[in-house]
Amino acid sequence: MSDDLNSGKITLDDLPISRDRDAAWRQLREHGRTVLLDGGLAATDVDTVEAVLRQPTIFSSKKAFDVLGSPLPLVPIAFDPPDQTRYRRILQPFFSPRAIRPLEEELRRQIIEIIEPLVQRGSCEYVSEVAGIFPVQVFLTLFGLPLEMRDQFIEWKDAILGLSDPSGNTALDEAATEAAMATALGLFGYLSDLVPTRRGVAGDDVLSQLLCLAGEEALTDEEAVGLCFLFVLAGLDTVVDALSFGMDRLIRNPDRRREIVDDPALIPAAIEELLRLDPPAPFVPRVTTEETVLDGRTLPAGTRVTTNLAAANRDETRHPDPYTVNFHRGESPHLSFGAGVHRCLGSHLARLEMRLVFEEWHRLIPDYDLAPGASPQVKWPRGTLGLDVLPLVFPASAGSAGSAGSEASARSGASAGPEASAS
Repeated sequence: MSDDLNSGKITLDDLPISRDRDAAWRQLREHGRTVLLDGGLAATDVDTVEAVLRQPTIFSSKKAFDVLGSPLPLVPIAFDPPDQTRYRRILQPFFSPRAIRPLEEELRRQIIEIIEPLVQRGSCEYVSEVAGIFPVQVFLTLFGLPLEMRDQFIEWKDAILGLSDPSGNTALDEAATEAAMATALGLFGYLSDLVPTRRGVAGDDVLSQLLCLAGEEALTDEEAVGLCFLFVLAGLDTVVDALSFGMDRLIRNPDRRREIVDDPALIPAAIEELLRLDPPAPFVPRVTTEETVLDGRTLPAGTRVTTNLAAANRDETRHPDPYTVNFHRGESPHLSFGAGVHRCLGSHLARLEMRLVFEEWHRLIPDYDLAPGASPQVKWPRGTLGLDVLPLVFPASAGSAGSAGSEASARSGASAGPEASAS
């Protein structure tokens, strides 16, 4: 390793991520635009992060994910252009705002069905009873799978995500790794059986449509299984965690919560701010393909560079007063969905999920607080960040969704969010 990388090293253990994530990102930024961190280099400001993410030929996603040793092609994240370009071209239409908008009515019905029983109870554990189950149901709906498989997919998801730490390496001891791998193999077996049976069978869901593609756009069985596997790996817990972090911020900022209760049309802007503050996947790894210079440091080929999105989202040059929750920032794009060719394929779907949850929760439960004595912690170490639990209390009532249909229709038009005009 170059002498440029032999000074100023810190470790992730030095950062108070589990108890005070704002302090952790502040501490990381105080070390500079780049810092030697756990076997590689971490980028912490907007310009440096974007420089890495927008140069895929120099900073490789494929090489970064090779360390996982996945037997499946993790489509499209574990590929670089031109292969990644082909996958992105095939998949993009299925995750565009135009494609996911028809799901809104059904998904709104599902989240109302999840929240309503809690209204009558007056308490809940938000992570496991709301945030932890709705994104899994969205995935099952999107891919045309039975909702009855929700709990099984949660078990598979948790086993897979427990396998890696923020650097992308295996985070468990050997026995625990073997147990988690055995559980993960259950998902692999299910998907390997599912894909051939769905190939060529017409349907409205994403998986059926993908498996009906022909010619150069057709995915092999292995590619389709890898796509589904990656969606479970990267697309479920990130929304779970974003929903949990968002509620945590609203609890600790009651004036901001009152803003969206009084004006639900503000929810899309609130979502952008909550995502800026708490990207659930703040560590995006890359590996250099050649010697290059970054922030004045000479990096040999094979150097691991981790873009820290949470730290970059606190760059004062783009976000003045970056540690304050402000739903009126206007155009100040964050990096929580990444940047460049690998920008999150599911960003529009994630925004839709978050909007539906926050709209219906605050319609049905406008007043809530953290349960007395509760002290939520960030799950750590882990490649994605989220709260372990978030127990809430609120006034119990015999809430009803009787008028949800008309109110929901009005809201969906008034607060469609930034994805509404995209194509």
